[in-house]
Amino acid sequence: YHNEGSMRPINVVMPEGSVINAKYPATVGASPVCVGVQIMEATATAFSKALPHRAIAGWGRHRGHYIFGMDPRIGERYVQTTFDSDGSAGAVYGYDGYPGAATFNALGSVTRGNAEEVEIRYPWRIVRYEFAKDLMGQGKWRGAPGTEWEILNEGGDAAIATGSSDGDVTQAPGQFGGEPTPVSIADIIRGEERTRLKSHRMAQLKPGDRIQKHSAGGAGVGNPKEREPEKVLDDVLDEFIGLEVARDKYRVAIDPQTMTVDWEETRKLRAGS
Repeated sequence: YHNEGSMRPINVVMPEGSVINAKYPATVGASPVCVGVQIMEATATAFSKALPHRAIAGWGRHRGHYIFGMDPRIGERYVQTTFDSDGSAGAVYGYDGYPGAATFNALGSVTRGNAEEVEIRYPWRIVRYEFAKDLMGQGKWRGAPGTEWEILNEGGDAAIATGSSDGDVTQAPGQFGGEPTPVSIADIIRGEERTRLKSHRMAQLKPGDRIQKHSAGGAGVGNPKEREPEKVLDDVLDEFIGLEVARDKYRVAIDPQTMTVDWEETRKLRAGS
């Protein structure tokens, strides 16, 4: 095996009945996401302390859901589950996170459905599917931006199980002063009413309902105040971050009229931080 020489020196201690070695009848259906990712993060954090020049920050946590109902176009039931609304990768030492890589345990191998195929397969229309501003852990090397994702129910009555959406309440770690991932949120929008979805819950859906998710991007590595001002400006111009984050987190002043770095003000901000 390719990894045999790497694996042989490693001993894994897993006490029976613990979260990493659950005992029947404990539920373990989502263990690669709900526990497997945390194991990877803990391992990456330990290795980052031993090898700081190869530090790895956490990725945006999974935004799981299952939507099921009747598709009135064909008169059959459907079940939709997707990684499309997931966030992005965390930074590594020397590099920003990779955009749109989804969850840590997938390591970028998840294929996101394109809008046309999703709308053909399910009676839901994709209203918004784009990177979200300010929704990542800042750092000298920042996490990749999170995702803003919204769909509209053009079918009949349905239901949603939110599943393993642990990123709603927990955050993946940054490294060496880099920020952790932000907390993700999801809402059902019915007319003017907005209802916050909690993880591991069921909710009923009506025709015309919208589901809106803001899924966290990756965590950062290193102190944000050490990021090159030119890179901060690029992030503002790309609408990955706003002027307030540039000033408050990175201590970089950007003139809102010329959209250039105010070097004198930036030096003052960083000298006083």
